[in-house]
Amino acid sequence: MPRKILAAVLLTLFGFSNLTQGNAQEQLRADSVNVFFDPDFPPPSGQSLKSYYEAKKFRFLYREIIPLAASSETYFAIAGANGGYPDFYGGVQQYGDGTQYAIFSAWDVNSNGACSTCLPGSASPENQVSVWAKGSRTTTRPFGNEGTGMNSMISGFEWKVGEKIAMLTAIDPAGKGSLISAAFKVGDKPWEFMTSFYVPTRYDVGMPGGYSFVENWVGGNENAERSYLVGPAILEDEDGKKEVFTNLYISANNPTGDKVPNEFSVKAEGSWLRIQTGIGLQANSKSEFRLQISKPEFIPNYDQGKALIDRYVEGKSTRAEEKKVKLEEITKAKEDAAAKAAAELKAKQEVEAKAAADLKAKQEADAKAVATKKTTITCVKGKLTKKVTAVKPKCPTGYKMKK
Repeated sequence: MPRKILAAVLLTLFGFSNLTQGNAQEQLRADSVNVFFDPDFPPPSGQSLKSYYEAKKFRFLYREIIPLAASSETYFAIAGANGGYPDFYGGVQQYGDGTQYAIFSAWDVNSNGACSTCLPGSASPENQVSVWAKGSRTTTRPFGNEGTGMNSMISGFEWKVGEKIAMLTAIDPAGKGSLISAAFKVGDKPWEFMTSFYVPTRYDVGMPGGYSFVENWVGGNENAERSYLVGPAILEDEDGKKEVFTNLYISANNPTGDKVPNEFSVKAEGSWLRIQTGIGLQANSKSEFRLQISKPEFIPNYDQGKALIDRYVEGKSTRAEEKKVKLEEITKAKEDAAAKAAAELKAKQEVEAKAAADLKAKQEADAKAVATKKTTITCVKGKLTKKVTAVKPKCPTGYKMKK
């Protein structure tokens, strides 16, 4: 289950209550439905998902949703990740009074997301997330009560049912730490930068496929429909190579006591997954399963969102410097390998040349030895015999060589 900021935090920030009048019992909640996006193929034998991501080193995670029905205290989480990956989530929310927000939060290093008593700012200073940059409408503050970290929100972030909402997140190296950044786009409006958090740890694993979910985070109005369409995870590395994840793992739960999640449905519709909750008892419901959506016919262009994030992380991200060093190391390694290969070739050629010279000298010596070698023949003349030894022996006149 993805970690979420508890109602107690929202109570403090915005004055909402999740308690019924006259008693301290939590109001019933609609089912929460969580979707996790994995590569569209099983990793090779012996390879884990984490080692897969370490090899890919994706920088960007892009996803789109289309809200279809919303009610009070509805959170459409568009993108998030944790569990050894960049630890964040973000999306859009609607409150009981109809106000709407965009939200983007990052957890402190080693934060225990199950800790409901951890106060904002209580993590060790060396583990705390800080704000590097934020948009003109973004407000930020520490959060607690579900682990600790930094929260950012845009109040009055207007979105409509039936309108597409896109979220782009990015991970960048920042010396010994990392930057986790996000930008949003609603419909045809321009991209809006949200926040860039500095996290004092390195996430060299890069971005994963992550998750999305819909939830009723406070309670009450549990039978009001909350539904949306969610598209695939689009991941991109620093060189612009993209991959689309359509392999989905779906997990549903109901955070109200021991209530079983059985009032939701999910359905693949082309390259979208339709998720509905708060819709009454569904026959044959189950809490977890896998399914596949189709890959979209074309990948949306989010270059302006990338450029916006690039502008805000400038001055803190060490990606360019590290890439330059890496390229220099690669160039030097290639030069060293070429020099080594040339030296080895020269040594081989010298050995071969010496071997050829030695062979020629031997052949010449052998030929000379053959040319100067004396042999002995026997010559006969009647009953007389005579042996003649010379390089090219010949019988004297009147003698014939004995055969």
